[in-house]
Amino acid sequence: MNPSVTAGDDVNAIRRLGEEFFAGVATADLDRRMATMDPDAIIMPPDRPSIVGAQEIRRRSHDYAAVFQEECSVVYDEVETVGHWGFVRATVTGIRTYKSGGAIENVNLKNLWIVKRRTDGQWKFWRIMFNSTSLDPNA
Repeated sequence: MNPSVTAGDDVNAIRRLGEEFFAGVATADLDRRMATMDPDAIIMPPDRPSIVGAQEIRRRSHDYAAVFQEECSVVYDEVETVGHWGFVRATVTGIRTYKSGGAIENVNLKNLWIVKRRTDGQWKFWRIMFNSTSLDPNA
């Protein structure tokens, strides 16, 4: 598969969606982070049950932000759109710091996002799947 991206306004809007999500994570701005989500969003983390719906995502995000400070950057490996659907293959790297004690962990994740363009034209996360690119949980 060619890791090039589809040209156009939709691709740029989807890239901005990802940037906005991680800006919300970095600043612990839950409203900013949640503004990127479709109400029916589902996050499928590795080795844990799916997080279903915006209300549950908000709750879990709040709990996560109480424990960690995270700063990550995104490299878009692939962005494609078909009609009101899009998918993204991205690599996310950065650091996660425990607020209690200050221990630092590296973040290195492979991501697959399915995004949906709403009737108002805005792209939102519909499904988020990710896993670590490292076999060492501390790497």
